[in-house]
Amino acid sequence: MKTAIMRGVPLAMQNDGWWLEGSNQPAPRKKIGWQGDRTGPVRLALLVALIALSDALVWQVSAGVSLALFCAILGGVAIWLADVPARVAWQAGGGVALAVLPLVELVQPLSVVISMVGLSLVVVFVAGIRRAAVIRSALRLWWVGPVATVRDGAQAARQMVSVKPSGWDLERLVMAWAVPVILGGVFALLLLEANPVLDRWSQSLNDLRLPDVNLWRGVFWGLMALLIWPCLVIARLHSRLMPAPARHTVRRVGVINAGSVARSLVLFNAMFAVQTLMDIVMLYGDAGLPEGMSHATYAHRGAYPLLVTALLAGLFAVMARPFAEEKPLLRVLLLAWLAQTLALVLASVVRLDTYVDVFGLTRLRVSAFIWMGVVAAGLGVVVWQVAARKDTGWMLLRSGGIGVVTLYVCAFINFDGIIARHNLTQEVVKDSWYICRYLGEGALPAVTRHEAKTGYPLCPMLQPGIGPELFEPADWREWGFRNARLRRSLQAIEAKQLTQ
Repeated sequence: MKTAIMRGVPLAMQNDGWWLEGSNQPAPRKKIGWQGDRTGPVRLALLVALIALSDALVWQVSAGVSLALFCAILGGVAIWLADVPARVAWQAGGGVALAVLPLVELVQPLSVVISMVGLSLVVVFVAGIRRAAVIRSALRLWWVGPVATVRDGAQAARQMVSVKPSGWDLERLVMAWAVPVILGGVFALLLLEANPVLDRWSQSLNDLRLPDVNLWRGVFWGLMALLIWPCLVIARLHSRLMPAPARHTVRRVGVINAGSVARSLVLFNAMFAVQTLMDIVMLYGDAGLPEGMSHATYAHRGAYPLLVTALLAGLFAVMARPFAEEKPLLRVLLLAWLAQTLALVLASVVRLDTYVDVFGLTRLRVSAFIWMGVVAAGLGVVVWQVAARKDTGWMLLRSGGIGVVTLYVCAFINFDGIIARHNLTQEVVKDSWYICRYLGEGALPAVTRHEAKTGYPLCPMLQPGIGPELFEPADWREWGFRNARLRRSLQAIEAKQLTQ
């Protein structure tokens, strides 16, 4: 190595210029992922413990409060590992409590979806994602998380394979015997299934008392690992969870333009005005209907199409709003059309209510009532947006909040009980087949009261095991708050019957 001469530099600094020399040693490689995480063993131990906990609480159990308990523990562990400030931890803990409450009430598809979405939002929140991107990052978690789990698992497996005990080349051993052993086992199982003689010989080996291997239990453990591990390493996934920045493109003239919006609003206002006038005459007036058509038929025929019409109208209003802001006349036409759309939704509610007064409630009709209310509230938000000149993000946040709150409240309502009680106590067509065949245990109190009042069974035509049946939890893991209330209600009804 040649000595560098730095002219004009004092001799002392020349002698001390060792810091300018390059190092002969290569820079250490930065370890990433599984290798670079010093808390990896702790997280791995937590993964094993949580999988074992899920096996004890959820596996082969009619999920009840045990599922809520597991989700709460998983959320708590994720918050603890994130090492966030106390204020953030309390906020996240409140989010976990709100997410699991529907599971405590009743484990059903709606409550499971609410809990999974809620936990995803909490985990992304403690990862440090900014509030504006939390929702999009929570959606990304559902594919970033499992991919990270598989990558970390593969990396850990490679590290284990690279360990070479004395006298053994473990990697070469695995590479040499993995395919023969795995495929040989598969072929052996298939041959045993196809050859009764070999199958009988294999059954004689039961004296060896080999442990039972449950394939589906292993699959369950694998799925739980895919769900649990991202919660344990959420801080490391921060950069992957961040959504890509939005692209700013120049708006081009398309089919939705100021001219098409103006013509559409004039046409739509005229069409909706005709429908509104007919609803006023038919539903609120005394005008006669065509021969052979009852008011119930007229109401049922138009309720659902008008709901779809209102949804499409709201979507078009959102797309037309930017053009309406530029011209006052378009803004007035848009507000008038939104007002007529709200009138259509109210007419749909009246139509459906008229039909229910004759034929009673069903799950579909209850859902229609709820969504009509949500659509009406959403249209009200759009009217507010246009009148106050708010942006689309403002409208989407509030409309989405209305929908989320509605679904959350619905998770705590016993709709089967409402349907059965209405149909059995009101002067409507008694459809006992629908109540007995399609409603769940939530209808049992109303059915029991009706049978006690009339003195005959409501569902004699059904075989045992078909129809509403009360679920009896085998242990505390299967307990549910709604089921407990139903059992207490039925016990009170039976006790009242005994005292009469």
